[in-house]
Amino acid sequence: MQQEHLIRKGRLALAAARGVARGVTFGGVEILRGLSAPVRDRQWGTYATSIDHELAETSHYRCAFSHAHGLFNGQIVIELVSERRLTAQLSLTFAAVAEINRAGFCLLHPIENIRGSPVTIRHSNGTDEDAVFPRSISPGQPARDIVALTHRVGPVSVHIALGGEVFEMEDQRNWSDASFKTYCRPLSAPKPFRVAAGETLRQSVVLDILDFADPDIGTAKAITAETAMPQITLAYEADLCSARALDHFTDVPVLARITPAAEESDLALLAARRDVALEVVFEKLSDIDAVAQRCTSAGLRPIRVAALPASYLKSHQPEGPWPPGPQPDDGLPRLGRAFPGVPAGGGSLTYFAEFNRCPPGEGAAFLTFGNTAIVHAADDASVMQTLEALPDLFASAQGLRPGRPLHLGLFSIGMRSNPYGADVQGNPGGEPIPMARWDKRQNEDFAAAYAIGVVAEAARAGVQSLALAMPDGELGAEGRPIGQVIAALAPHAGQPVSVTVDSGLYRLQVGQIELVANLSPALRQIDRLAPASFRIVEHPQ
Repeated sequence: MQQEHLIRKGRLALAAARGVARGVTFGGVEILRGLSAPVRDRQWGTYATSIDHELAETSHYRCAFSHAHGLFNGQIVIELVSERRLTAQLSLTFAAVAEINRAGFCLLHPIENIRGSPVTIRHSNGTDEDAVFPRSISPGQPARDIVALTHRVGPVSVHIALGGEVFEMEDQRNWSDASFKTYCRPLSAPKPFRVAAGETLRQSVVLDILDFADPDIGTAKAITAETAMPQITLAYEADLCSARALDHFTDVPVLARITPAAEESDLALLAARRDVALEVVFEKLSDIDAVAQRCTSAGLRPIRVAALPASYLKSHQPEGPWPPGPQPDDGLPRLGRAFPGVPAGGGSLTYFAEFNRCPPGEGAAFLTFGNTAIVHAADDASVMQTLEALPDLFASAQGLRPGRPLHLGLFSIGMRSNPYGADVQGNPGGEPIPMARWDKRQNEDFAAAYAIGVVAEAARAGVQSLALAMPDGELGAEGRPIGQVIAALAPHAGQPVSVTVDSGLYRLQVGQIELVANLSPALRQIDRLAPASFRIVEHPQ
């Protein structure tokens, strides 16, 4: 991880590296989690850039950068003008015609001290609107047409003025980011949009501290819970892993995604196992009957089943338009007839954003969705911070359909599928980049430690089941540290578990085993554990 430069003026401070500012604080209170200026291509991928020049002084930061293949170059200048004012300037000049979905400043507002609190939005016509940062996760944009925001972050009152573009806000907890994001351009604007050769885009941010009280930062209190261990499963999908690799996890339940074209050999291997749940992807409703008939012929009776039209594996805005053909809830009665006596659930086979935008109806016996930690950012600290958003994510789902249990899909670092573009990002080196399936951290302690944190938050929320990996492949567990975590936890489904979360240290105690993971976004050693590492201890009776 590149060395960050700390710049400060009085109580106003931030860290910056590679054109990205993190942790803008006043008197120790985080008022902005991040300030960056990504350029997104027409598939929502982030263009890779190289740093041409970087200068950091006491209260000044300047970064010149360019696209890896010369499409554009730019500069970000951040100045702490006084203890109460921060300014940021961006210029982007394109060397050739480009079609892009987004280019410009993104501000990340931390959810702590903000969710559920008032905000005044100034619009481009000069009017002010009194609004609230949502407490439950908003499926759409909680604020549009923004030229300025005024709000409190705990004891600090801030005013943020934005220039050079039309900005709006989205609730990034939809993708497990622990932030609200103010960005440009609006999603309702035509995209991709064309930038001419030689054109320069210019934007500005001015952040003013209006007033403050002496904050009582104190020491964060540990969270403890006595609850039940969720059922830990392995996700299976024929194109992404092998059914034979399931033989290495004979005691781990399987969440299998199948279509009417599933191989007979795969169905036979699944039928030989106990505790198999199904996700059925269909084009037409009769596909559900065909899948059920093939499962019956193979001797496969699932413990629960969900289904989704293939068109809903892509993302759609909450106001639509929705794809033609069968809708998600249309599959529920068909599932009930095709798999009599088997609980039939609804939701999303991608991520919470899609679940939130099109939640299942009252007929769903359970709720489902998955998660990836790297939709918007993939650095170690950002991945760890996604754990902060999981309690809101689970609570929002439960609030949409009270009383329905959560039987969740794959929760992983890497991206299983991309609802927002044609495919996931290519990443042969496994480097930490957004929207990539392969991430070399899957081979490392990091993925295992992250899985412990996910299970801890899921258990605290009362989640009934979730998948942590696939048996093999890019999202696999075989021969990797995450496989040790899955093997340790899977036998304890439904048993009492003690969960402790303390400043990034996650601890699970179930039966005679204890799992501890250091997931501090500050990337510091805790309890003799290096950052992103874990340990499993067996305590004899």
